[in-house]
Amino acid sequence: MPPPGAGKLNRQIAIQSRTQGKDAEGGITETWSDFATAWARVNYLSGNERRATQHGGQILEARTEFTIRYLSGLTNIMRVVYDGKYYNIRHINDFEDGHAFIVLTCDTGGNNGR
Repeated sequence: MPPPGAGKLNRQIAIQSRTQGKDAEGGITETWSDFATAWARVNYLSGNERRATQHGGQILEARTEFTIRYLSGLTNIMRVVYDGKYYNIRHINDFEDGHAFIVLTCDTGGNNGR
């Protein structure tokens, strides 16, 4: 697969990292903060539905790839925000080990990037 041309990175995404803090009562709170914004190529791979619980309900899942310019410091405990949706980062691939592009394989689900 050839690397994407500059014109193919035409969708803006945000990459967020999860942080923990304490609320006013001393309890632990979880927040997400922007780690970076990037221009990306979006490639929709697949989708399906699965049961939410034994008692019913459905969760829609979709696998999507985001190709961005190389960015150091990414981990798979971060998430991508694109078009108002949250995507869990499942795999980070340094495209052809060239440090020029990264392919983020992500999925959606009911956990908002956790």
